[in-house]
Amino acid sequence: MLSEEEVRKCRKYVMMQKTALSVIDVDPHNDEEAVEHKLMIAKNEGELKALDFVLELVKEPIPKVITFKMFGYSDDNVELEGDISDELGAYDVVSNFVLSDGTRGTIEYTKEGVWRINILEQGTVKVNITHPTQEEIDNDTNYSDQATFTGRIEWIVFDGGQIFKPR
Repeated sequence: MLSEEEVRKCRKYVMMQKTALSVIDVDPHNDEEAVEHKLMIAKNEGELKALDFVLELVKEPIPKVITFKMFGYSDDNVELEGDISDELGAYDVVSNFVLSDGTRGTIEYTKEGVWRINILEQGTVKVNITHPTQEEIDNDTNYSDQATFTGRIEWIVFDGGQIFKPR
């Protein structure tokens, strides 16, 4: 996927090319230039159509960079906080998830009473997972891994088809 800056440059270049093509012309009334004129028009129209096609390709909105956290709460909820904010019931199951960039992972509440997040396949988003210390687990002050996702994320889907999008 192109970055926002690359798309801006592409749009600017295409618009400059379209402007340049639309002002190039020859005198159609000069017999010596008539054939050249017809060829120039055909070439310009073909190039303008091609440039219009390129413009269509870069018209799609670019997903903005978002950040959200995922962590377990209690023994039965997966929490999402940030640009994607919601909760998901997850009692006594391993919840699989997939992000729009291709990142795949799991979150589960273990027999030890700790939520663990595992990334099985890394996509393009940045993922940072922090783990509770043994002292935090023992004191019951923190019992969940926390994963922070940052990138161009359009959605996250969990088992059962629950889909969550940025708001």
